[in-house]
Amino acid sequence: MRLFVAVNFSDDIKNRILKVQEQLRSQSTRGSFTMPENLHLTMAFLGETPEEKLACLGAIIAGIDSPFFEVSFNRTGCFTHSRKELWWIGAEHRSPGLSLLKSIHDKLIRDLLDAGFSVDVRPFNAHVTIAREVKHIDPIILDCPEMILKVDRVSLMKSERLRGVLTYTELVGRDLTRD
Repeated sequence: MRLFVAVNFSDDIKNRILKVQEQLRSQSTRGSFTMPENLHLTMAFLGETPEEKLACLGAIIAGIDSPFFEVSFNRTGCFTHSRKELWWIGAEHRSPGLSLLKSIHDKLIRDLLDAGFSVDVRPFNAHVTIAREVKHIDPIILDCPEMILKVDRVSLMKSERLRGVLTYTELVGRDLTRD
């Protein structure tokens, strides 16, 4: 199974993200644009994982202990690798909730490493991918109004192709406390 840990978005946030994505689409000659139902914030990518590891992963997710919080997203950007552009919307660096999000990420990575999982240990860059392999002629200019992401649940997600469509399904989730 191909797995990752994520924070999923409300429909309102997805709709706001889609408006920025539409700006990108209108300025692009081509690209692979993230489907609305697949928009999320990745906390840790696990990749192919044996089914017998699910109980361990469930325990790690259950061990996330944090209050509910909010993070502001208002930046856009592009990662380029092998001449392929990946466009994203990122967290505001001064958003008060970003330190809590980073704390959850850091503990999650430590717990996964301690349990023997191979995970990316690069510094956390809180972002949502809106498109991959984007091609364009003119420079892209995006207007990204502030979006307040309510972080109230962390989910272990399964990624699979069903009838040719990339589909994400929650396997285990942890609600954050409402203090």
